[in-house]
Amino acid sequence: MLTDTKILGIKPPVSGQQEYPDAKVTGLRLRVGASGKKTWIVRKRVGTKQTNRKLGTYPAMSLAKARTQAITVIETLERDLSTEGLDRTFGQVADTWIDKVAKPKNSSWRLQMRRLEMHVYPKWKDRKILSIKRADVRDLLEALEGEVLPNRIQATIKTVFRYALSRDWIEASPVEGIAKLRDETTRDRVLKMEEIKLVWDGANLLGYPFGPYIQVLMLSAQRRTEVAAMRWNGIDLDAGTWTLSTEETKTDRTHLVPLSTAVVAILKTLPRLGDFVFTTDGETHLKSYSKVKTRLDQFIRVKRDDMPAWRLHDLRRSAATHMVRLGVLEGVVSRVLNHAVTGITGKVYALHSYAPEKRDAMERWAAEVAKTVRGEKVGSKKRG
Repeated sequence: MLTDTKILGIKPPVSGQQEYPDAKVTGLRLRVGASGKKTWIVRKRVGTKQTNRKLGTYPAMSLAKARTQAITVIETLERDLSTEGLDRTFGQVADTWIDKVAKPKNSSWRLQMRRLEMHVYPKWKDRKILSIKRADVRDLLEALEGEVLPNRIQATIKTVFRYALSRDWIEASPVEGIAKLRDETTRDRVLKMEEIKLVWDGANLLGYPFGPYIQVLMLSAQRRTEVAAMRWNGIDLDAGTWTLSTEETKTDRTHLVPLSTAVVAILKTLPRLGDFVFTTDGETHLKSYSKVKTRLDQFIRVKRDDMPAWRLHDLRRSAATHMVRLGVLEGVVSRVLNHAVTGITGKVYALHSYAPEKRDAMERWAAEVAKTVRGEKVGSKKRG
């Protein structure tokens, strides 16, 4: 039987590779190559075919973990009589759940799909669902920013894993037993204009796509994920507009965003590497929010090391608050933010209603930011 002492004493063969079976878990083997690399594999016959599955390398994967993982693999193979269960990814399970369960029964399925695409698929779409552990869930949730978002993502992935459990695709859900990371309290953090300047100046040091993303996020007052997924085909630089489709908004309706001259100027300087405005590879939109925020805070601390904690979402709230201070009516600000509207008239004509007022609000806010960045004194204006 394999033990840690025995494994540590195994010397690599002169050439090729040598395998050492584990007597405790039949099918688990340690493969040792001439380079000294030690790899855990499971060898199991399924029907007429013999299957070899790599589990990990020693000592990164301990003997105890290798045995536990091997048992899961063997039981799955014996149950399914195929490797389909081992190869099933989180993305495949989630897509099936959306099609079979969410779409027929849940009117907000588009929002759930969007949350998966924005926050979960980048890390888990091609990940084997059997390989996702509780620590992976915690890492995913703790990397998300905001009080409410981690809880909503947690609820969505918990439902996906419960669906997999109901189909006997997994033996247990790694989400069960994990408490909500935060209470869903409403934040009221509003950045002062001097703090807005610190963020703007820090963004200038980030470079493309992160710096322009932060500045457009600040000036447009739209949601973090919506700006990150901004597409060139939704932008009309001549008209100074950005149109978000129904699928692209949290409110599940088309939204017209008037772009201030400052935002248009920023967009005109950006490279077009693909469909998305903010991208690092030309194929996918910007997603590394926590990394962007960490780098930005490092630049800010050089100028001010006592700035109170803030989050990217606070830029949206700050823009809205300062627009009201500048004399923009709250109803107009609500339209800028694409908050839910009531009444048939409001819903039907939401796309183009208040367009002039929204544009004026955007220009007022952009002008206030510009003055602050230049170091000019800013203040309130008469309501109008």
